[in-house]
Amino acid sequence: MFHHQDGSAFSLHRLSGYGVALGCGLFLLSIIPGVGWAYALSAICYWTVFIMAWPRLNARNKKQIRLLLGVAIIALLTAYFNGVSLNFFSLIEGNLGIVAMLSAVSVLGLLPDPVKQKAPILGAKGVVSTWSSVHLLGSVINMSSVFLVGDKLQRNTGSLSKAQYSILVRALTSAGFWSPFFAAMAVALSIAPHAEFHQLAIIGVPMAMLSCLVSLWEFNKRGTLASFSGFPLAFHSLVFPLSLAASVLVFHYFIMPDLPILSIVTLLSPVSVIVLLMLKSGARYTKQRLTDHVHIRLPNMANEVSLFLSAGLLTKAVSLALAGVLGANWSLFDSFGFVEAFSCFVGICAIALLGLHPIVGISLMSSLVPAHGVDNTLLAFVCLCSWGVGTAISPLSGINLSVAGKYAVDNFQLARSNLLYGVLMSLVVAIAMYMLAWVVGA
Repeated sequence: MFHHQDGSAFSLHRLSGYGVALGCGLFLLSIIPGVGWAYALSAICYWTVFIMAWPRLNARNKKQIRLLLGVAIIALLTAYFNGVSLNFFSLIEGNLGIVAMLSAVSVLGLLPDPVKQKAPILGAKGVVSTWSSVHLLGSVINMSSVFLVGDKLQRNTGSLSKAQYSILVRALTSAGFWSPFFAAMAVALSIAPHAEFHQLAIIGVPMAMLSCLVSLWEFNKRGTLASFSGFPLAFHSLVFPLSLAASVLVFHYFIMPDLPILSIVTLLSPVSVIVLLMLKSGARYTKQRLTDHVHIRLPNMANEVSLFLSAGLLTKAVSLALAGVLGANWSLFDSFGFVEAFSCFVGICAIALLGLHPIVGISLMSSLVPAHGVDNTLLAFVCLCSWGVGTAISPLSGINLSVAGKYAVDNFQLARSNLLYGVLMSLVVAIAMYMLAWVVGA
């Protein structure tokens, strides 16, 4: 009955796609008052996908997942033998909201290609235009924006330069500083649910803009700015991303203020795409696109789903172990201000440099620094900064590996080209973090 990925309607590959879709649907169903039971079923769906997809996960992810699960099992045994009660459903529900949001946001990839071919722009204007195109589109449709713009740059120039590769990566990763559609924000708001999104956005947007200025300065210093061939920004392509972002804010602050912004993004992303496709292309085309998405894109999310579920289990397990050994009120820091926050940022980036995904470092941090004992906005900001900088400088981050695979460039060379950028952005993070700590009184 079941076959490996062979086009069969009942292949495990396709079945995992339906599992991801069902898990997301059950998560959205659990938002309705009185339907909380759907939350646990959603977690079971995603873990089932994890188990089914294990044989086809890539080797890099398997190594990280084995590490996460190994540490989690040791932590759970430690908690158990110290008299801590273990709740099965609580353990498997870690990072569920993040996984559901990633599933929902993936539907944004069904949007028509909004980037039209135009003549390239040279110099500083080319850098700014390319960065803006990738950044603003990527803040909603994520990694797809890199390939939309990157492919067109490649057609214009034949092969991409080191500076062009760098700007593609930096433009996308810097969206993690503020975008509600990014996994970084989902992780931040999951770990620090009482964080003020508007405060994060107010400080995150200028940081993202500074990342572009840092790149301009660096390219000029290296003598590559004048020859940079960039892609022109198409303003009409930004209508949908900006409208969707505005809709999320309206829902969060005026229509459903009690619903977490992570859940609002999970709800509005697929609904808005389906409505747009129905209006532009009709029901039959929309159904076909959604079916293809479930059969092709969603099964390929198994690596992301597995990594985030494992990291969520690690967070829960380590927290329980620490509570059993050191007491329920134990925390790594007596207080959580600028020094502690920046130390956590440096530690997570160091872990990213070693090749581990930033979610690993963030999960460990959230276990050692309970959210109820610190200012949630500052804690969330640490997550966003660690993700925004860590993914750019890590040779094994998803974006660097994807760009390396797509354009046949060495991923370690990509990471090295962003090291100076990482140092300079760390200085920006330090200043921004100090200001935020002062504002929130941490």
